[in-house]
Amino acid sequence: MKVLLYFDWAGSRKDLKEWNEKIIVACEETEVSYDGLYGSMNKKWNHVAMFEANSYDEFLKMAGMVPKRPMMTHYITELLLKHSLSNVR
Repeated sequence: MKVLLYFDWAGSRKDLKEWNEKIIVACEETEVSYDGLYGSMNKKWNHVAMFEANSYDEFLKMAGMVPKRPMMTHYITELLLKHSLSNVR
């Protein structure tokens, strides 16, 4: 599954870089793949971090390894589940 973490950031770019580096380390220590940090064109959010995980539990395990930052004022997580159409006739 793809996991999209939309969030607003009220800190500096240096703080954001430090948070991003902690995410990279946490992903390397778990089964979660980090696709990177993107600027969101959605008016609601400043950024979106993209992940791939085998389960939401695995994503939560990785996320628990990174302390919550007060600069991330609020966020929402969206899960994208892959469809299998191979058995559709």
